[in-house]
Amino acid sequence: MFAFGKRRFGNDAVAPMAQRPPAPEVACISLAVDALTAGYGTRLVVDDISFRAATGRMTALIGPNGSGKSTLLSAMARLLKPFGGAVRLDGRSIHHMPTKALARELGILPQSPLVPEGLTAYDLVSRGRYPHQGVLKHWSAADEAAVEAAMRLTGTLDFARQPMDTLSGGQRQRCWIAMAMAQETRVILLDEPTTFLDLRYQVEVLELLRHVTRAHARTVVVVLHDLNLALAYADTVICLKEGRIRAVAEGGVGLTPEGVEDIFGLPVATVPHPQTGQPLFVPLAGRRKEAP
Repeated sequence: MFAFGKRRFGNDAVAPMAQRPPAPEVACISLAVDALTAGYGTRLVVDDISFRAATGRMTALIGPNGSGKSTLLSAMARLLKPFGGAVRLDGRSIHHMPTKALARELGILPQSPLVPEGLTAYDLVSRGRYPHQGVLKHWSAADEAAVEAAMRLTGTLDFARQPMDTLSGGQRQRCWIAMAMAQETRVILLDEPTTFLDLRYQVEVLELLRHVTRAHARTVVVVLHDLNLALAYADTVICLKEGRIRAVAEGGVGLTPEGVEDIFGLPVATVPHPQTGQPLFVPLAGRRKEAP
């Protein structure tokens, strides 16, 4: 069962939220976003975005609704063709890579993904092996081992044969993450994986993602809504507003109350986390400015 501050997935222990694990001593850049501009039709949504995401680190994209987080993630996954700029994996433009080759390097979990009725957890995780199969799609011992390892890591083996629609929200999210792990991509992009989850499962999913990032040398980029959870779990937090980067926090620090108010349009105060001393941002009630 879940215990706040410590959770086991399979045989791997996940570090407590209050104790940020050290980043790898050597972190190589695997994903680079360079002057990326994207949108829909003629409407510009993200403008001139640049950042680097290193192996073994988690990057969180934060910002108000409509700030361009999901659009940026879609462009990074080649689901949306950018107007300009580039996304590169180890220096290679993802737009010049064959589709199946890219799928072996980069995986994305969209918002609220749909699951066909009756599909079991095992069936879903098995779909992560598609990029590694040949034309005849023969299931191999390597495929079986990859699925089992992914489900063991994410703590989903116990309900592997259960239909997805019978699982809790947290269990379903762990299955989706297991599918990404079975795909064996180095880069995992997730669009709001904690949406509609209660606090317990939000923490569980974020602890799992941090463990995957650290212990299994993945590059994780995740869209989140909760600023304090993003600061607690991500190595880098990129704050967007109106399609541009407004602020960047590293290692849980680097944001100010003034900066947060500028981004979210809400006055906040800071209080220290009771265990780590890291600043937490608390909205100030009754300070909203009324329209004239």
